[in-house]
Amino acid sequence: MSDQRPLRGIRVLDLSTVVAGPFSTMILSDLGAEVIKIERIDGGDDSRGMGPHHAGWGAMFVPLNRGKRSIAINVTNPAGRDAVLKLASTCDVYVENFRGGKAVQLGLDEAAVRAHAPNIIYASMSAFGTTGPDVLKPGYDGLIQGRTGIMSITGADSDAIARAGVSVIDMSAGMWLSMGVLSALYERKQSGRGQRVDASLLQSGIMLMAYHLLYRQFAGENPVPQGSGHSSFAPYGAFHTADGRIMIGVSNDRVFKRFCLAMERPDWAIDPRFVTNVLRAQNRPVLDSEIQARFLTAGLGHWTAVLDKHDVPVSPIQTAEEVLADPQVAAVGQLQLVDLPGGDHASALIPRLPFSLSVNAPAIGGPPPRLGEHGRDILRDAGYTDAQIVELLSADQFAAAAPHEK
Repeated sequence: MSDQRPLRGIRVLDLSTVVAGPFSTMILSDLGAEVIKIERIDGGDDSRGMGPHHAGWGAMFVPLNRGKRSIAINVTNPAGRDAVLKLASTCDVYVENFRGGKAVQLGLDEAAVRAHAPNIIYASMSAFGTTGPDVLKPGYDGLIQGRTGIMSITGADSDAIARAGVSVIDMSAGMWLSMGVLSALYERKQSGRGQRVDASLLQSGIMLMAYHLLYRQFAGENPVPQGSGHSSFAPYGAFHTADGRIMIGVSNDRVFKRFCLAMERPDWAIDPRFVTNVLRAQNRPVLDSEIQARFLTAGLGHWTAVLDKHDVPVSPIQTAEEVLADPQVAAVGQLQLVDLPGGDHASALIPRLPFSLSVNAPAIGGPPPRLGEHGRDILRDAGYTDAQIVELLSADQFAAAAPHEK
């Protein structure tokens, strides 16, 4: 059966590396676009080396690059640069995350690309945006979590601030870039015009901080780390049970009354300190202490069942192993088993895009590529003859390499 995913027929040239850019092009790939990944000849994308590894595959590289095609090119060589521009002329979208003026220095900037592909969507990912005093500075997820204030509100207290355990900045920036690309593709379909799309880690972090920035303006004070809690709701957070950890979320007074019945503490519901959410938030330490003592009287399974029965939002705090075995995760099909080439029957469960379409659903289009695996086919599709390909891939030219090509 032919591929009927929504972006079928769209071709993307991806020069981005590590997380944010590849996450964006992974979204486009799962939506059906053909993504050609340009990699360095000396090891490829840095994320290939980020462990742990299984059957030669890195845990960072695999989920971000599934379903893509790889060609290894030395873009600092004129022949390599020309190959990239020739490939760009066959594509709808060009994605890069070069730092500062590197794209201009390489001759792979928007003007150079658009000279070969006037109506292409040129998408650029950066750390700090395209203007301003920090435009040339390097930036990574953790650094931007600090810069945008996210780390100031993450952790147990102000002396134990923490980076969020997942790459929220990189991944959110990748989502914004892919949304921009989709918007630009729709506009081009209407007008025929290509355009530039820019996204940055800094701007994505500021967007994630929206509530907390308004908190500072409205409350007149900086928000502080809440641990697993929330400054606006109580009780809300993680607690220990007799045999595990549990997370509850009580968002209003109606839910709190049900919570009190479930916990067999109806007195909490009429306690003057706890009768409204505002009062509960003000008296959070006392309330949390009483709740914690009650939770320790029984195990996780008991409390989860009781709170579920009373329609109180509750969740066990699961490990990665438990998530992989979660029946609800299985029921919604959020993990897809993908075979990993080259291994001894190696495979991995990889998260698919977390939304569905009723007509042409997105799907993981295949395994991640070996470095340079599709080099010859990609060059051939771009119009290179077999003789030219041999010359490009020769050691003398050092413009492109396909070390794992069959």
